[in-house]
Amino acid sequence: MPILHRPGFIFSPRARGTMAAALCAASLFMAGCETKPEFRPLTSEVPPPPTFVTVPSEETCQAVEARYALGQALDPLLLEQMRTRTGSKSARTSAVGAPLPSPADPGRLNVDVDPQGRISGARCG
Repeated sequence: MPILHRPGFIFSPRARGTMAAALCAASLFMAGCETKPEFRPLTSEVPPPPTFVTVPSEETCQAVEARYALGQALDPLLLEQMRTRTGSKSARTSAVGAPLPSPADPGRLNVDVDPQGRISGARCG
């Protein structure tokens, strides 16, 4: 009676695929260990950190704080006091009812002056 040779674990088609996959994974792992890292010298030449722009909002100018000056005669010192109290970046005057030139700036105080030179209103923009 002839001895039938049974296919062993190594000779089965499924085992060959598994062995081939394991061999490929091991060779890729070993190849990864052999590559040299990119040379990056230590230096203080780094780009500056990003800067954040603060967008002016309506809170930068508080026109309500300029109410104390209504009815008073306008002079440069009073205008500067109004600008300081309202927290605005700049101030300008205009005639009552005159349209304001563009562009509007929320951080600017606009003071309305009547024909007699008295302050009749204040607003931001």
